[in-house]
Amino acid sequence: MSSDSSDSDETASRNSAGVDTHEFFLPGAVATGAGVSALLIHGLTGTPYEMRYLGERLAARGVRVRGVKLAGHAGTPEELGAAGYDNWYESVVAGLEELRQFGEPNVVVGQSAGAVLAARLAADQGEAIAGLAMLAPAFFLPTSTTIMLRGMRGVLGSIVERIYLLNPGGSDIHDAAARSVHPTCRLMPLSAPMKLLDLSAVVKPMLARITQPALVMHARRDHTAPMRKNIDYVMRGLGSREKRAVELDESYHVITVDSEKERVAGEVIEFVERFRVAPQKRAAG
Repeated sequence: MSSDSSDSDETASRNSAGVDTHEFFLPGAVATGAGVSALLIHGLTGTPYEMRYLGERLAARGVRVRGVKLAGHAGTPEELGAAGYDNWYESVVAGLEELRQFGEPNVVVGQSAGAVLAARLAADQGEAIAGLAMLAPAFFLPTSTTIMLRGMRGVLGSIVERIYLLNPGGSDIHDAAARSVHPTCRLMPLSAPMKLLDLSAVVKPMLARITQPALVMHARRDHTAPMRKNIDYVMRGLGSREKRAVELDESYHVITVDSEKERVAGEVIEFVERFRVAPQKRAAG
């Protein structure tokens, strides 16, 4: 289905509930004088909104937070279709560079495709990343979806860049109230999930290079990125000596805003705060 919607129509669909879809910076560490920063990365077709609650909870504990907006996201379907996974990654690297100026340990936290990008950042940046939290990592989509996407790419070739799919059901969120206000991408470029598969193929071999402590969280009822296949693969593949997996019972895919968002936030806060460094120790280092 080709897109015939206007830019204003898509913007209205994303902001109909009046939620803030902009990227954000929360200088929580300034209030406490203790040093730790967190880089938050949303998922494919998502917006920084899905990381904002977690970011606010972290900031309330004195963590400096940067919530990035991936290139092409939170705009029109055409903008999303024009951005490639390297463009998404450039947004992540730019966010890290903003945090590095504060000289604190940096923890990267990604949701879904954001978790795949977070893993790439941890592998590429090494000691610049103190810890890695992967929330509902989307290295694998449902088998039927993957087969369909690969088949359509093979048949349609470059035409897939001009095809958009209607998304009437909204985001994969169990909590009805959260789902009702969640910004949605009403028209999704068919090429977008194909680019996620390409990104995953690039990052999978990198997992063994990741040695930072890692937290992996996933929901058993995830319909977008099947938990068992993803969490087992990540836990086997990570080169980290210290890694922990947490499985959620009620949530679906967007666990940062779903039924167990409080538990997700609590686990991430506990993980991030382990890397906090006092100012005098930073100066000495």
